[in-house]
Amino acid sequence: MDQPLQPKEQLLPPEVKERFRRLRPARKFSPEDFPAPRLLVRSPNWVGDAVMSLPVLSGLARLFPQAEITVLAARRVAPLFQGFPGVAEVVPYPAGRGKWQVLWGLRGHSDLALTLPNSLESALGLWLVGVPLRVGYAADARRPLLNLAVSGRRSLAGLHTVFYYLGLLQALGEVEAFTPPTLYLREFELATAAQLLPTAGSNTGPWVGLSPGAAYGPAKRWPPEHFAAAGRELAREFGARLVLLGGPEEGPVAQLVKERLGLPVLNLVGKTDLRQALGVLSRLQLLITNDSGLMHAAAALRVPLVALFGSTDPAATGPFTDRATVLRHRLPCSPCFQRTCDQGYACLTAIKVEEVLAAARPWLVNS
Repeated sequence: MDQPLQPKEQLLPPEVKERFRRLRPARKFSPEDFPAPRLLVRSPNWVGDAVMSLPVLSGLARLFPQAEITVLAARRVAPLFQGFPGVAEVVPYPAGRGKWQVLWGLRGHSDLALTLPNSLESALGLWLVGVPLRVGYAADARRPLLNLAVSGRRSLAGLHTVFYYLGLLQALGEVEAFTPPTLYLREFELATAAQLLPTAGSNTGPWVGLSPGAAYGPAKRWPPEHFAAAGRELAREFGARLVLLGGPEEGPVAQLVKERLGLPVLNLVGKTDLRQALGVLSRLQLLITNDSGLMHAAAALRVPLVALFGSTDPAATGPFTDRATVLRHRLPCSPCFQRTCDQGYACLTAIKVEEVLAAARPWLVNS
């Protein structure tokens, strides 16, 4: 199977450009100071956030074609940056005391650094590394640690998180265009995925992924019996072959789905590493998913999606792709951004199985 379709560079929407003009870098950056800078990027800590930050890397490569980019990333997200154009090195950033040793090892290796998380700790890390120019939003009382702090981030309220991260590049030059989040797979990873999703056998229907977990909490998880009912009907209508995807912590909810399906299903939950999961995603004809890291990864691989939203807001964190159908029932209390709900998760239970099937059918008919 070929590498998934990759999106082309797009012009910024006019509203985003207008909002970006309200951002105020602490000082003017001169590209002549570092024509070929060594760049260090501190990544967000969660898979979905890390995927949504990928346009920043593409933008840096466009601003500094000769740059050498190093990404400092938590171990859970570091594999996302492998093979990304312009990234020379990915440095895993451990939790606990080990982080200080990693930071010390980076001293003297960078001219310019960006911190994408808004935490004080991430800005402190860049300061300890001794990077001459440090870019980040002026948040969490960390302005003294960032000599290229960007003020005015609240003017970006209501925009997608992709544009929130991208706004940081205004400290380095005017942003006119961007590349949507894109993940890159190598040939051997595609071959491994082909082995995990075999094509042999009597059933040759489309592969449909079910991703019933979400790290944030129950307020983002459509009921497992609903996932099972939707999968069962797609298997009946389209001969769909079903695969369960997710991390080890999602094993219990995946087991519930499997038990309620009453049909053969390939359960890969907790059985793949992140790169293997990306390869499997790339081979799907459809993914039915909660608002999760895998949802964002599938969007960045151009995989068709039916995305289910409960307590969170798709305007800010929805799949950044035109190959997705987002289902959400807005209630007076939404979006509440809570992990749990003492009122029965009405925003999720309001999404009916038939709605999901109606959203899924066009993607499978045209696959």
